[in-house]
Amino acid sequence: RETGEKITWSVSQSLDFPGRYRRLKTLGRNNYEQAQLEYENSVLAYLSDTRGAVFELIALRKRIVVTEERMEHIKQMEEGYRKMLDEGEVTIIDYNKIRLEAAGMKNTLHEYRSREDELLVFLDMVSGNNSSLLDHSAYPLFEEPVADRLLEEKKAMHPAFRIPGKEIEIADSRLDVVRTKSLPGLQLGFASEIVAASQFTGPTLGISIPLWENKGRIDAEKAKKNHYEAEYSKLMLIYENEFRALYARYLSVRTAMNELQDAYRESASEDLLIKALEAGGISLIEYFTELAAFYNIEDRIIGLEKEYYTLLSELYDHFPGLNIPQN
Repeated sequence: RETGEKITWSVSQSLDFPGRYRRLKTLGRNNYEQAQLEYENSVLAYLSDTRGAVFELIALRKRIVVTEERMEHIKQMEEGYRKMLDEGEVTIIDYNKIRLEAAGMKNTLHEYRSREDELLVFLDMVSGNNSSLLDHSAYPLFEEPVADRLLEEKKAMHPAFRIPGKEIEIADSRLDVVRTKSLPGLQLGFASEIVAASQFTGPTLGISIPLWENKGRIDAEKAKKNHYEAEYSKLMLIYENEFRALYARYLSVRTAMNELQDAYRESASEDLLIKALEAGGISLIEYFTELAAFYNIEDRIIGLEKEYYTLLSELYDHFPGLNIPQN
């Protein structure tokens, strides 16, 4: 080489301020916990669909049972009126009214059976062909909910309530990480320099001091954190109002169901109607009109019972194990 020629080479590694790595670890943990909460929330939504199908199936099977009982009753009436028709005691019009009622019930039962098959296919699909492990005959048991206590439990346990708070923690962690970029950085390395007859080879140490280039990012992360804090208060109020509306609906349905059940027990009697019909106190049309009213109340009770347990399960949806009845 020529005299005065300079040859250099170096290898270096930049290192951030030590506290940055601890803050990055905290941010990573918060991001992981946020993903877990979002997954748990999606699982609860999935269980809600499954629970709705199970509850519909329970109510549907109750309707099937009462419809089969009604068909047995109408069958006996049809046989009796057929004999009376042959003996000239009733008209063909009366007999045909009973046959029409029977045909209507048979069609209703067919629709119920078709829907039952659809629900079983859905439950088999979502349970991996293990729908037999689910109890389709009875609703799950719940303790009587106490609104304020239940709300506090949901705030502590339900992912929907916890996600907004975790977003604030993530924003705070990001702000901490960005702030560390304003701290001095270290640079360690190994270098060699050769000039003419002189040579230097050995370790190198450097330090970098940021000045203003990180200020914009810090301001942006502060703004994000302030946004999440403002959203948190708004979301907590929305969720609490939704819970209280759900609880009020539950109380309303419970009252309506209990009152209807009491009224049905006190007034609904097919035996009295049959006696009145046989004694000539009411016509066949009046008999079926009254019977339809009784059946309508029965159907409404089954519907209210389903809604009652659906509302209860939604109130307790942060305890998913209570929501799906199992054998």
